[in-house]
Amino acid sequence: MKQKNPALLGFAVGVTVLLTACASSQPAADKALGPVNPAGGHGHAAFMGSYDVNRDGVVTRAEYDALRKERYVAADTNKDGALSEAEYVAEFEARLKQQYAAQGRAVDDGYQQMMKQAHVRFNILDKNKDGRLSMDEENDVAERTFKTGDVNLDGVVNAADNMKKEAN
Repeated sequence: MKQKNPALLGFAVGVTVLLTACASSQPAADKALGPVNPAGGHGHAAFMGSYDVNRDGVVTRAEYDALRKERYVAADTNKDGALSEAEYVAEFEARLKQQYAAQGRAVDDGYQQMMKQAHVRFNILDKNKDGRLSMDEENDVAERTFKTGDVNLDGVVNAADNMKKEAN
């Protein structure tokens, strides 16, 4: 039977401990918090605030798609496979209320303006004007939005995209 090298074994244990510590350096409670600003807005910071679920400074396409699908399914309260304007707006309002509460803000004119914009957005996103936002229409929006954020086309949205956008 081959003897194990104690120095190599010690090194492997040390690396394992180090990697475990690094992987768990963020408290478990923080990992479960979700996006900082779930109601979003415009620009790079708003995109990151709305979609960086694990708050690591990177939004992968998988992370983005999973959150958008989760929001869509949760918003479809009557489970008919599409969002009515009321469902779409109610889902956005719930995220906006969450964001305001986390920031300790009271409902203000900005809140009211964002709610008006939610209705306008629905009518823009409902491409076939049937009064329903289908999963296909949602996926079209998701595709365009992610591509807009991924300025350097590396498949993720992060600080490098913001730097490239500012440089242009």
